[in-house]
Amino acid sequence: MTELFRSERTFQVWHYTAAHGDRLLLRSPLGRDSPRVDLYVEGVQGLLLKPLYRGLVIREGTDEERERLESLYGMSVPASAHLHVVGEDRMCGFVAGGPLLRYEDDGEFRDPSHFGPIPGTP
Repeated sequence: MTELFRSERTFQVWHYTAAHGDRLLLRSPLGRDSPRVDLYVEGVQGLLLKPLYRGLVIREGTDEERERLESLYGMSVPASAHLHVVGEDRMCGFVAGGPLLRYEDDGEFRDPSHFGPIPGTP
């Protein structure tokens, strides 16, 4: 299992749209000594996430986890899609789609994302 991202910070689902390219943005606000962090996935094909995470580990999904998604949810994750699994040792959520992108800056929580205008966000 390849770990893609780890943080003890709080992240929340900032935006998801099923139209305009199926994009997902998770955001951790600017901290006293740390930048704002945006995590972004484009081309989302499926997801199961909590609205808020206090600490976050995202790793590549295994072939067994791809099979489990199909058996539990009837969702086939093609080999061409990235399966991003939330949880260090067990699946606590997932996003299937494009690669996981990360950007850090000094923006405020409600400022636009580096990843461009996302419909429905400021």
